Amino acid sequence: MSQLSPRRNIPFGADRFLALFEGVEGGFAIGAGILAGLSLTNVDRKTLIAIAAISVIINGFNSAAVKYSSEHYMDEIDGIENEKPFSDYFIPALIQFLSYFAISFISLIPLLILNSVPYAIFYSCAITLIILLAAGTWRAYILGMPRWRDGLEIAFLGACIIAAGFTSGWIIHIILKA
Repeated sequence: MSQLSPRRNIPFGADRFLALFEGVEGGFAIGAGILAGLSLTNVDRKTLIAIAAISVIINGFNSAAVKYSSEHYMDEIDGIENEKPFSDYFIPALIQFLSYFAISFISLIPLLILNSVPYAIFYSCAITLIILLAAGTWRAYILGMPRWRDGLEIAFLGACIIAAGFTSGWIIHIILKA
């Protein structure tokens, strides 16, 4: 049985670091997954970009709202009356939304600069997986955990999200002939 490493001094504090990382992880994977799924539909490039951007914003806001409410509800369940709801609930949720928002749009860059949608989707997914690998490795370094294992785990989960987006786009394409 492995032991956890001793408590570390985590940048920004544990809640904010976790919010930042959740935004990075979710933003990249979901942004690329949405692009992969939408790429199989018969929409033009501008519509694809618009739908992906709107989806990213909505998903980011939803993710932040869930973070806010779940932290708040967990404290209520534990019988804790939080005297600093703004800094303990709102700020981490805002950090998660902003990181999610900013990171997700990185996955749109290949679509903005390349004319070929298939190549843009490929590069978007590849960049996403490389950055997720780096982010997971960095998180593991900060937390004193095995770097490659955590980096590969985050990249694998991102690949699964992208595959889910691609698969759902393929199924919709088959069923709706879209």
